[in-house]
Amino acid sequence: GLRQYEENARLLTHVDRENTHAASLIVNVAQENVEEPWPVEIFDHADRLHEVTMEPGDIIYYESAKCLHSRNKPLKGASAYYVNLFTHYRPVGDPQWFDKPNLEGTPEPLMDVGECRLEGTVDQVGVGAVKCDNSAIGPYLSPTLFKATSGDDLFDWWKRVGPDIAQDADNSEANVSKCSGDDESCTFEGTDEL
Repeated sequence: GLRQYEENARLLTHVDRENTHAASLIVNVAQENVEEPWPVEIFDHADRLHEVTMEPGDIIYYESAKCLHSRNKPLKGASAYYVNLFTHYRPVGDPQWFDKPNLEGTPEPLMDVGECRLEGTVDQVGVGAVKCDNSAIGPYLSPTLFKATSGDDLFDWWKRVGPDIAQDADNSEANVSKCSGDDESCTFEGTDEL
């Protein structure tokens, strides 16, 4: 379905339901008044953060039931909005697909990429600012080189990239994440899922 996110929106880190989501795709349909990239944050099988930027027409495929994903950074821009189309897939007739080993010939997850180094600046998200010994890692490895190995790490990341709560204390609208559509993961800061 289509979902529209608005100024200050954030999407907390989660995985999707195993019984309906083996792989998902996001199509960025439109975005307006966006002041800085609003990356999809996807943690790979080795806990590395990838920050994938999108332009209208771009498509991202990811393992949504296995890989943590989010948009913890607030969507910035006066009257900004960001519209995505989401579709989800799982093996037909096999609701327990996630309990089974991969088929023979399936590539192994990319775990060891050797040493990675920042060759750009930490604010260069989605442009290949990080180079690793194994280039198969792709251009979206976060220039922060952040890894999440615990819930505490995820909470620290959420706090680190979130809005300045003290600065926004007088503006309650600034602390509320906004989204529309059928995404049960859309949240308001400080509350449970909608």
